[in-house]
Amino acid sequence: MTQAAAQFLRQQARQLRDAGDFVKAEAQLRAAIAIFPDAPILHLELGEIFERLGNVDGATRAYYRAVMKARAKGLWLDEATVAPAILPQVLSAMQFVEAHRNGVLQALLEPLYARFGKAELARVTQALNIYLKLDATKPANPAQRPLFLYVPGLTETPYWDAKRFAWAQSALDAADAIALEAKSVIDAQQDVEPFLRVEPGQDTSAYLAGSNAKWDAHFFYRHGQVFQKQLDACPATAQLLSQLPLVRIREHAPEICFSVLAPGTHILAHTGVTNMRVVVHLPLLLPGKCALKVAGIERPWRHGEILVFDDTFEHEAWNFSTGMRAILLMDAWHPDLDAVERAAFTELVGQIGHFNRR
Repeated sequence: MTQAAAQFLRQQARQLRDAGDFVKAEAQLRAAIAIFPDAPILHLELGEIFERLGNVDGATRAYYRAVMKARAKGLWLDEATVAPAILPQVLSAMQFVEAHRNGVLQALLEPLYARFGKAELARVTQALNIYLKLDATKPANPAQRPLFLYVPGLTETPYWDAKRFAWAQSALDAADAIALEAKSVIDAQQDVEPFLRVEPGQDTSAYLAGSNAKWDAHFFYRHGQVFQKQLDACPATAQLLSQLPLVRIREHAPEICFSVLAPGTHILAHTGVTNMRVVVHLPLLLPGKCALKVAGIERPWRHGEILVFDDTFEHEAWNFSTGMRAILLMDAWHPDLDAVERAAFTELVGQIGHFNRR
């Protein structure tokens, strides 16, 4: 199907809307969106249908999605970047989102309170309020800058002692067998892809430095999706992962891979998305002159040692050797979070992501 088909469906939807048949108009717009999901105007008009139907939740989601998709294209940033013909609609949509988005997302807490109790979810509640900019609490260390969700009240430290994690020794015990699997995968370039996914036309110069900079990955999980073929090809790795208490959040986590840095590659300083998790590095192939720096503290990878760190602190890494560096990269829950908080964050973060994508 083509853009012309989507435009035809949009015109049908407008005619149905003008005739007062909002249900059929919604169906036509959904069909158009299925063809061109990144067209902001389609989501904007779907939001208008929902608003007329009195569906506040649906209208809020559709309007929010329209605005985010437009801004991803450099549009709707201000009045000058909105086509005059739709400016009133866009401004109205923004006002609607401003009025209702926080309420929609705060309502996500109610079933969690019913399930776990409100007192037990104090940190969860405050984290959501910080995300919604209703609470200005920030980390004490300016080097800690979560990009998505900040959970207050947790121990804030760049590095963690791996002994704090009960599964650390089992990971070390399996390291030699996993290293053989990593070497086999890297040598064969089997299901190896760039770690960074960039839009067409973009480059990685903001993230990587070096004359032949290259950061690759052999993924076992990404954004919560399992890559069963890769697990089947690496049985020692799969066996270890089956024993670990992984962070599992719909469309978010875990993220687990052989992370491979080519010689001369420098991953530039950046920060991660949330401090409710920590990042685990199990060293596998170490050619030397390789290190991680978190909040200004440099630590080399060493065989027989696991590095656990909070990636919401500014961090960077490099391989200044002449060989490939490989680690097994994993997510783990922040050790201060109890079982109830982990379950609540699993549900809440999944729902926030669902809201933002729907």
